[in-house]
Amino acid sequence: MRQRISLLAACGLVAVGLTTPTAMAAESADPVFRLDGQSALALRPYPATGSPQPVAVSFHLEDTGSFGGEFTFTVDRAPVAGIASVKESSAAPQKCVESGTKLICKDKGPRPGVDLVATAEKEAKEGASGTVEVTGTAAGATVTPARTTLQIGGPDLVMKDLGLKKDPKPGESQALPLAFRNESTQSAKGVVLELEATRGLELPERYDNCTYRTTGTATKVVCTVEGEFEGKATYELAGDSPLHLKAGANALNERFGYGIYPLGAPQKAADAKRPDAAGAATAAGRKLTARKKAEAAPAPLRAPDLNPVDNKRVADLTVPNTADFAAEPLTVKGAAGTTVKAVVAARNNGPAWVAGTGPAAVVDVVLPQGVKVVTTPAACRAVQPALYRCATGPVVLENEKLAFPFELKIEKAVKDAKGAITVGGLDAKGEPKRHDFDKVLTNNQAAFTANPTATPTKSPSPSASASASPSASKSASPSAGSSTGSTTGNNASAAAGGRSAGPLASTGSTAGLVGLAGAGLFAVGAALYLSFRRRGNGGAHA
Repeated sequence: MRQRISLLAACGLVAVGLTTPTAMAAESADPVFRLDGQSALALRPYPATGSPQPVAVSFHLEDTGSFGGEFTFTVDRAPVAGIASVKESSAAPQKCVESGTKLICKDKGPRPGVDLVATAEKEAKEGASGTVEVTGTAAGATVTPARTTLQIGGPDLVMKDLGLKKDPKPGESQALPLAFRNESTQSAKGVVLELEATRGLELPERYDNCTYRTTGTATKVVCTVEGEFEGKATYELAGDSPLHLKAGANALNERFGYGIYPLGAPQKAADAKRPDAAGAATAAGRKLTARKKAEAAPAPLRAPDLNPVDNKRVADLTVPNTADFAAEPLTVKGAAGTTVKAVVAARNNGPAWVAGTGPAAVVDVVLPQGVKVVTTPAACRAVQPALYRCATGPVVLENEKLAFPFELKIEKAVKDAKGAITVGGLDAKGEPKRHDFDKVLTNNQAAFTANPTATPTKSPSPSASASASPSASKSASPSAGSSTGSTTGNNASAAAGGRSAGPLASTGSTAGLVGLAGAGLFAVGAALYLSFRRRGNGGAHA
């Protein structure tokens, strides 16, 4: 049968978070490390034929930092005797020895721990449960234990595919008719709904039985619903508690994840009225609800909720939008032998933010004649003697400034020596190119001038004024003391000339991005994904 989910009676909030890996003990200088593991897992009952299905059970320290000692972990299996078989996973490096009902394991490194597998015992009855406890010791450190409850059988929640529109326009909203099915014969005593939307997507509704956490790149929502969700039944959101997904003005390539999970230990109802991440309380008295629906064709059984692979769905959305990357002009001055600090800068003028798996943007720097690099930022690499390539991380927010601080030496004072700063992306082969979503070609390249003779004008060309605000120029190119030379981003006339005459401005072609650099360019390595970034107003999917 099919039902409407009614999240009217919130039993509290399921808080999802990570604990700081190390802390100082109150009465000791020794570090304290927390051992993390799953709080509970369901095991598929022993089958009538064939072998039982194993479930991974892992316990690891979150991060040991600079602590280099060896840890000893003891896995106590006595409480699950006759219920579940727990062994070391054969897929991981072997580090445990059997000792009666215990496993003794030794490990060290940044995330030491133990990887196990559990299967139901043949004689175990459905609903039976027991707890595996893991303790740890190390010379000079304290380890807090972890426990995982293993239960035979349980609910099997399967999230239905929403069939979302994948190309919404900025500002467009679409309904989220969330629905799920419990494929098991066992009821779920409450459910947890988890939603995650990247930066360019909005979830406008607020409910008392949900918590909201917004980071720089995403919004995460966790809702808890009390009640019994019967086996072999399907549920959907009730009409009095709708959800919508809206594409923001900054949306480009976005992702939306939605999952449903059985509710664990009951929570206090008072917890359901915590303020959201922005500090504003949710709307009083309004709760997300659902109700039972008429029976429909059941979703195919993918796995019991011992392995919640079918509990979550992810939708990728491509919003027709643009992001305008602009290079900022740079000027350095000084006599021969002068050392100069200079910041190569670019900016994403938006309106969209950009993110992906590799660098969101690369900046090529062609040095003016007579100028040599003394110190290179970690995000930059020499491609040719006079060409440096800098890479951002995988995310650049709308209105975010990219800053790469160099230390330069003016070996020869050449008047009006010209270089260039060009910002763009990488193609599938790792070669520089203009971003497909960047429709403004006139500001992708800016002049890099050494020892200019002309006095900057107060009315730069349209292309120059479009890419660099006065505050941005000042931030990108701070002045240095007279003994070390100086830099400035206010030389608008040189910048405008460099940009209006640049290859991107005249052609807009892929080849134009690297026209000044020559033919010997190679792809940016993974080490360049680190970035020095100075943020403007505000990062998630490209």
